[in-house]
Amino acid sequence: MVKAIETSVFELLLETGKAITSEVEQEKLVQKITDIGTEISGAQFGALFYNVINQKGENYFLYTISGVPKEAFSKFPMPRKTEVFHPTFTGLCTVRYDDVTQESHYGKSAPHFGMPRGHLPVKSYLATPVISPITKEVIGGLFFGHPEAGVFTERSEKLIEGIAAQAAVAMGNARLFEEKKKTEEILKEQREQYKSIFQSATDAMIIFDDQGKAIEANPAATALFGYSLEKIKTLEGRDIFPHTEQFFNAIEDIVRSGRRYKGIGDLQTQKGIVTVQIVGSHYILKGKIHTLLLLKPVSSEKQIEEALIKSENFGQTIANISPVTLWMTNEKGQTIYVNQTWLEMVGGKMEDHMQKGWIRSIVEEDRWHAESSFVTAFESKRIFTTDFRIRRRDGAIRWCSSYGSPYYLPNGKFGGYAGSLTDITDRKEAEEKLASQHTLINTLTNNTLHALFLMDDQQWCTYMNPAAEQMTGYTIKEVQEKPLHYYIHHTHTNGNHFPIEECLIDRALPEKMQTQGEETFIRKNGEFFPVSFVASPIIENGIPVGTVIEVRETTEEKKIREELRNKEKEYLSVLEHKVKERTAELEKINYELMQFTSVASHDLKEPVRKVSIFSERSKELAKDFDNPQFHQYMDNVINSSKRMALLIDDLLHFSRLSQERFPLKDVNLGNLLDHIKDDLQLAISEKEAVVNVGKLPTMKGIELQLGQVFLNLISNSLKFSHENRRPEINISCVSRQDEYLIRYTDNGIGFNNEMSTKIFDIFERLHPREEYEGTGIGLAIVKKIITLHGGEITASSIAGEGSEFTIVLPKNPAPYIVLADK
Repeated sequence: MVKAIETSVFELLLETGKAITSEVEQEKLVQKITDIGTEISGAQFGALFYNVINQKGENYFLYTISGVPKEAFSKFPMPRKTEVFHPTFTGLCTVRYDDVTQESHYGKSAPHFGMPRGHLPVKSYLATPVISPITKEVIGGLFFGHPEAGVFTERSEKLIEGIAAQAAVAMGNARLFEEKKKTEEILKEQREQYKSIFQSATDAMIIFDDQGKAIEANPAATALFGYSLEKIKTLEGRDIFPHTEQFFNAIEDIVRSGRRYKGIGDLQTQKGIVTVQIVGSHYILKGKIHTLLLLKPVSSEKQIEEALIKSENFGQTIANISPVTLWMTNEKGQTIYVNQTWLEMVGGKMEDHMQKGWIRSIVEEDRWHAESSFVTAFESKRIFTTDFRIRRRDGAIRWCSSYGSPYYLPNGKFGGYAGSLTDITDRKEAEEKLASQHTLINTLTNNTLHALFLMDDQQWCTYMNPAAEQMTGYTIKEVQEKPLHYYIHHTHTNGNHFPIEECLIDRALPEKMQTQGEETFIRKNGEFFPVSFVASPIIENGIPVGTVIEVRETTEEKKIREELRNKEKEYLSVLEHKVKERTAELEKINYELMQFTSVASHDLKEPVRKVSIFSERSKELAKDFDNPQFHQYMDNVINSSKRMALLIDDLLHFSRLSQERFPLKDVNLGNLLDHIKDDLQLAISEKEAVVNVGKLPTMKGIELQLGQVFLNLISNSLKFSHENRRPEINISCVSRQDEYLIRYTDNGIGFNNEMSTKIFDIFERLHPREEYEGTGIGLAIVKKIITLHGGEITASSIAGEGSEFTIVLPKNPAPYIVLADK
């Protein structure tokens, strides 16, 4: 039967899965999910609440409704994480209630304390979270309701959980589909914008790929060159600058370094040589750096001269106010210019630093390295960069970084190098401090006994300390081809695959929270071993960038724990044996004591009985004896002997309650109360009492003892009835999930409620013996019987207004009552 249900569930989920995954538009998809879930669960109505993010990055909470109009919910606020909704919105578990209004946590949240006024009636309730299988993020929740109780079954629950899993995948795909559409639209729009700008520009624009080949040109470029677009695409950079191919190479070097080139050059066109202003910048296409040249013709010598002068004046102004040192060499590598910043830094006059005079400002230990680095770069016409120390005019030693690149004259000839020099002392000091800290960290990590791992944001291992390498058997170089999980944590001890998505260690980073626990790792040789771990995410500016994992092998700890457990078991075994021996001794003593109690009570009752009999006979013989005091004394003797006999009987009965073993049988409490009322008919009639008995259940128990409970309670109510009103006793019962709750009330004299627990103590009397007869054992016997049946009894009262006893008895007690065997 169970297999048939599982098969039908699987087949139905297969069909619904096809329907759900066939839709890629999110708005239609979530409505379809809601409709399908409502139909197959048997709900009257259903809802799917889910998160969406708009184009501005703002988070919204939306919902769909099925089974009722959306207006039925639109006037109510969005559900909050109350105790009813909390398991769903936090992804804790699926919730199914036969009647949600009867749950202990229902109606505890303000301001409605239950369903808002006008809400659709809900008793049967079924809800499950929709969780992304990739990020484990709760992306929504499915909620289903029905006004009747007990509608949803275990099959309904399995179906809805299956639909939630399918919905999570489908909603993730729908999100990706919508994001893809938005991205494509943005890219298309940007392409159109760039194309429009490129085509309409009045300056000639031409793009070269990373190999220096022309791949695109705008109409202004075709007009400038006098070639068709197809012809231009056959050209290379060196073809358009006829003086030297190194001119285009120099522009490429500058552009690829991330800088912008600006200068004047001669361009080869169909009409001949054209002098142009050149602006060059980089252009990224398919991950490769391309060169974009903007070419603007200069029509006359005067314009060329003005452009050069303007460029020189502008350059000179910038050079003099620049906060960094600027320098320039000629084609022989000799320094021909340094700006004012250099002179202010090291002192001297401009001519002191020409040729190779600048080298004297470098500290002696760094001079050869600085000069040789420049010569090497100069000979190959490549970018020059190096670090060295200089001595300032005030004598201070500062670290500097120099950068230079080749430049070319307007005629295309190599002109020399131009560059800059920047003070990097603060950076060097920071690097030295960092190196010092790195040394300290290495010292700590290399000497700790705990294994330390560092993973990047893709879970790849970037560092292992010696303890980690020794623990796993791997070196850092051996774990560089895939995430760390797949080296040391990929398989459960039973041989099953351990998905990385389920690993607590690898969840620390995406969830931005520290995780810890115990796991089983795998050494390089395939050996499993237990560990304790703490995984801490590294967050920089709110972005997770890596994980630090501290691991401690617990093999020896587990051995010690196992040894301790074995010793504890051994100790408990010895202790249990001694307890059994002691229990046997106590049972023997208890039995002997019971025997003694029985014999003693018999021996005590006999003389008491004789005292009572002979006292009554003596009173009868002396009935003519006219002495009131004599008769009073005889009455006292007779009454005291009767109370003594009653006390002996009660004590004997009370002691036997703990000694006998009784099998439990079905007891009809209604019939039992009828018999007790018959037994007490005379006392009830004398008091003109009313005993109202409601519908009572049939339950497991000992009929004789349960009868004693109600006999004692009713007798007490009759005994302690109020002289000014007719006694009234009410007995009723309420059936709860695992127990019966019996309520017993009377309208007697009651008692002070502060004594509500003491009245069950043996020999405890609340009223004088002269006014009310009894031994003070009756309620102690009642409590003893209820306790033996696995129940509880409590009392409450208001003096002068009556008493109430509440009895709770289990529906499924133990099969028999026993405290000790004879």
